[in-house]
Amino acid sequence: MPLHLVGQDPLGGPACVWLDTETGDLVIKGLTSTEDELGGRAVLPGMTALTLPDRMKPIILEAIDLIRILGLGTED
Repeated sequence: MPLHLVGQDPLGGPACVWLDTETGDLVIKGLTSTEDELGGRAVLPGMTALTLPDRMKPIILEAIDLIRILGLGTED
């Protein structure tokens, strides 16, 4: 699994977004959020969905652009 670092938490925290350049999978490591950081949205234990603080949006969008550029994750 060759990983490419897309970006890190702009606040300098440990959160990083990586892209698996073979599969197009995103790997998000080291991110914890409080309800304040999520605009009041609850942080529930055992959630089946990942909720990211708004500050991570540009990094995720950059990762999606990279997936498209590399031609990964396309359903033909």
